[in-house]
Amino acid sequence: VISFVSKGMTTKYKTEEVNVIVFGDESTKDKTTVTREKEPGEKQLTAGSYIIRYKIADRSIVDPPKVFNLTQKKGTVVVQVSIDKYGNVVNAVPGGEGSTTTDEYLFTKAKQAAESAKFDKVPNAPLKQDGYMIVTF
Repeated sequence: VISFVSKGMTTKYKTEEVNVIVFGDESTKDKTTVTREKEPGEKQLTAGSYIIRYKIADRSIVDPPKVFNLTQKKGTVVVQVSIDKYGNVVNAVPGGEGSTTTDEYLFTKAKQAAESAKFDKVPNAPLKQDGYMIVTF
């Protein structure tokens, strides 16, 4: 396992999942790599060896998503999600803006992961809240 600490947050990767490590400032980054920048209020967690970022106003994940990828396929999938006031994911649509793949297998796995997450209950919340979850395979 390789651990990185940046801005007080630790991220862990299995060594077999790492292809390259590049150190440097923004000007040395590969300009062909497109990533979705972290937005204000966005939260991050790890589910197994996967990084999950998400944003739903004033809500937090209490039961992390279950992420499975039985292939060597890599990519980032943005999933548009809707949750109810009880914290259940009631709708999940993969392939949102910022996805780096169009692979149907990864779309399916990202949707399943999003649907398996449980958010905190907020009794006075709207019946449905929309947001997104980003699954990096």
